[in-house]
Amino acid sequence: MAIISYKADHEYIKTFGRHTRVDGMPAFDWSNSGLSFSFKGNFVSFSFAPFEKPETLYVSVKIGKSIQRYALSTGNEKVIIEGIREGMHEISLIKITEGEQRIVVTDVEIGGKNPKLLTPKAEEEKLKIEFIGDSLTAGYGNLAPATEKGFNTYQQDSTRAYAYLCAKLLGAEGHYVCYSGKGIHNDCTGAKSYEIPTFFTHASRVTREPWDFSLWTPDVVVINAGTNDFNGGVQAKDFSDTALEFLKQVRKAYPKALIIWCYGMTQYKAMEALEDTFSRFEDDNARFFKFSSIYERQGEVGGNGHPNAAAHVRFAKQMARFIKQEYKA
Repeated sequence: MAIISYKADHEYIKTFGRHTRVDGMPAFDWSNSGLSFSFKGNFVSFSFAPFEKPETLYVSVKIGKSIQRYALSTGNEKVIIEGIREGMHEISLIKITEGEQRIVVTDVEIGGKNPKLLTPKAEEEKLKIEFIGDSLTAGYGNLAPATEKGFNTYQQDSTRAYAYLCAKLLGAEGHYVCYSGKGIHNDCTGAKSYEIPTFFTHASRVTREPWDFSLWTPDVVVINAGTNDFNGGVQAKDFSDTALEFLKQVRKAYPKALIIWCYGMTQYKAMEALEDTFSRFEDDNARFFKFSSIYERQGEVGGNGHPNAAAHVRFAKQMARFIKQEYKA
């Protein structure tokens, strides 16, 4: 078997989601960001840059209908996919857990009788959706039992959270700008610590490099926030005023996008404040969507009071229907 090595910045290797570069190589820290390519062969491997400090993160590798999770704890690991039938394939590597280490892909190896990267297919025009939020968008605890009270990356999979599933149902391209524990005004502890309006402007949650909004413009923006603010003890007026300013910030960034603020997956504490916010946001292309809580149904509670994977499927279907109903191209 012949093996050919390519640098991960090769023009045929396409990136998706917000990301940065380290020594020219693609670096991913947002949920559901990653890379994809087509190749001829029967073997693939990925190499990474070492982490600054150990932290177990997970990536998902999809080739055809096969999907497999891999753990990365130091960056010195190598993800190897063997036993593939000889032929032409499409493959993607996706970051599916949160963490404070960037996953930097440095090299890709292709093996087979006559292995090679293939020219990418022409990109189809797709609906573009940006999902902004906290743990509910990132899929915190969605693989965990209701008895789990902590956060473990092995119990998280952002590709099984409502946002990713919604985009999949709509055949849409998604960006996912989300960070567990964060809020619009304050975080879940009540501290003002890297709130959503701040990291919304960043290409990386780790290095906090600014994001260039001209690189990717969504047709629809879905905001899911408020839970952490009220868990942290925010006053309703302070939250409503800050939420209003954030809506204006999003509208300035995306003048033509349909903006949807959804809420209610786990609680209703922010409901009146958000209704007040929308009564003051004079924008004909903005909507407020109410979910019904996981505590009103059986079998939907995951880790630490978060929705489990089954609940996320319900939420994804509801949001996909709402977007179909409200979005006018």
